[in-house]
Amino acid sequence: MKAKPVKIRTLIRERRISPMSPVVLASEKLEINWLPLFNDEYVYGPTPGIIEAADAVLSELKPRTVIDLFGGSGALSKLALMRGARKVIYVDSYPEAAKRNLRDLPEIEIVKEDAFKFLESDTSCDVLIADPPEELIDPLLRRVRRIREIAAKAALMWIGPSNKSVHRRRRLSGFRMTKLLEAWGDCFALLWKPGLREKVENVKRLLG
Repeated sequence: MKAKPVKIRTLIRERRISPMSPVVLASEKLEINWLPLFNDEYVYGPTPGIIEAADAVLSELKPRTVIDLFGGSGALSKLALMRGARKVIYVDSYPEAAKRNLRDLPEIEIVKEDAFKFLESDTSCDVLIADPPEELIDPLLRRVRRIREIAAKAALMWIGPSNKSVHRRRRLSGFRMTKLLEAWGDCFALLWKPGLREKVENVKRLLG
């Protein structure tokens, strides 16, 4: 797979993406100007669902440290700083767009590495956020135990569009301290540690 960073205004001018696309609107809100373009056809960027879900989690749990797994454009790393995180570790195999978007933010450490390999490293955080490509959701869910070990407070993971994630919902329904959330047609799993149930319920209320 080949990836290159492209300015959003260039993508709009070349009609690769609509100026009213949810990805463009979410990017503008966080002042993200560059997106990764894969194989010269697929644009990967933040969606309103992951932005709203992550915003609710960050606002309620107030983490000091955050890991942004499958970080893409770096939008969620930037959001974490806006919500008070002191240190963010961005992880992605293709960080070139994020390097441009986050270059003036020394609180964010950019790690160019496969996300699954990174999960095997000796690392920890208060909150982990994962927004994987759809084909990597199931491999990520097989690592739920490791993710719980890394995240001292909670982990938020995109598990697919709401209308396509029924089997994943069933699989996660048996896990303790796991809440399924929905926002903008997407479904998310929120895994939390003991003592945070009230805050997790507040997150759910924020998302409606």
